[in-house]
Amino acid sequence: MTGISAMLDRVRRLISNPMQQVSAVVATRDFLLRITDTKESPRVPGEVRREARALLRHFPIASELRPVLEKGLGVKKS
Repeated sequence: MTGISAMLDRVRRLISNPMQQVSAVVATRDFLLRITDTKESPRVPGEVRREARALLRHFPIASELRPVLEKGLGVKKS
């Protein structure tokens, strides 16, 4: 296993259920949004902001993202 795939495997094992995976993806989207906001995070370098914007370009909004992830991961709503 390469270094990156081994790291991802360890991270996957730490996530204990599909609902936590859904929350993690939504939180990642929110984090990228905060990085792009110069008022909220003024010390983030421009190159990092550009990369975050590029990643967000096709990232669905949270209200669209959560149902898709829940369906794909088989999350049962209680």
